[in-house]
Amino acid sequence: MSEPAPEFPPPPYTVQEISTTQARKDLAELVNQAVYGHVHTILTRDGRRLARIIPEEDAWFYTPQWQEKLARAKDDITEGRTKTFGSMDEMFADLETEG
Repeated sequence: MSEPAPEFPPPPYTVQEISTTQARKDLAELVNQAVYGHVHTILTRDGRRLARIIPEEDAWFYTPQWQEKLARAKDDITEGRTKTFGSMDEMFADLETEG
């Protein structure tokens, strides 16, 4: 029923998969897990992922705007468009020059 948390969102979130049939039986518990336990539940039917139950505070992650930014960041990493800094101060100074 549970799988390791994906790369995003970062831990301490737990991600679990459950069939829609089981979700109908356990809906109240699944909502409580999302709200109070920060559990993301992926609803499946015949092995296909259909929907998610997530805490409202995590909904931003699944917005088209954020998914676009995430895709661009992954492309940048793949293409080697990254920088390494010796300290946080250096990183923030670099961000200020790009701003």
